[in-house]
Amino acid sequence: MNIHVDPKVDLHWDDSHVLPPVIYPDLEFLFQRMTEKTLDVAYRPGARFLDIGCGRAVDAAALLRKGMTGAGVELSDRMLECAQAHLADAGLQMCLVRAFGETLPFSDNSFDVVICKGALDHFFDPAHSVREMARVARPDGWVVISIANFESMGFRLGRALDRFLARFQPKRDAAPRLWDLPHDHTIRTSFPLLCQLVSPYVEIERVWGVSLFFGFPYWNIFLKRLPRPLAFGILRIIDRFASIMPFFADVLVLRGRPRRPLPARMPSGHKVPGFSPETDPAAAPGI
Repeated sequence: MNIHVDPKVDLHWDDSHVLPPVIYPDLEFLFQRMTEKTLDVAYRPGARFLDIGCGRAVDAAALLRKGMTGAGVELSDRMLECAQAHLADAGLQMCLVRAFGETLPFSDNSFDVVICKGALDHFFDPAHSVREMARVARPDGWVVISIANFESMGFRLGRALDRFLARFQPKRDAAPRLWDLPHDHTIRTSFPLLCQLVSPYVEIERVWGVSLFFGFPYWNIFLKRLPRPLAFGILRIIDRFASIMPFFADVLVLRGRPRRPLPARMPSGHKVPGFSPETDPAAAPGI
């Protein structure tokens, strides 16, 4: 099948630029909890999983060690090489396939759990990707999606403070902010938009939130100055609130069951309403 690839899609993407030179406690905690929550939500003893956008296969390896079996899909040739090396070093075996999330090379009803962590907002057609996840998941299986929330409390407060300061500092640094959409992202996700994207194909069971206040100016510096145990204690406490208030959380972790019968595939080029980098998520209707 010939697929038109959006110029934004990088077939050789790697994660070398993901982490900044200095890791502050809030970012370290966010990545740690995002991984922990995703794996916890996705775990089913003895189940067969598919990790879409598996990257270095670190998460897949963790599930393999817990007794699950599975496969990984990755579009980037560089990340596939890293995944193969990581699994070999760990003494683990898993099928790795280079493929688009929009056209998964697996039969219907093939997996008990389909996972997509931190990758959906990189795909050139996220709606078709979600449908593919639902298609390859078994009727009683799970679809688990973890993704950044660009309408988090931290980003909302950060944008508001930035606009306020700009009134008094017109020549203020115009460098990209954390809440600006990165160049390698194709959608700006928020809680209502994620539900809108997923719900046609997946019956949502629950959405959990992970972490609060990432991106709020000077929050990271404040935490860095605290003793590490105290900083992480604070982050763990507010993470409990994030879990039950996903609308405001830094990361969204969604789990649901594939719809059966699966709705028809959207026509080529059709986009879910509201899903574009130019959209103002704050104006989107609530779910």
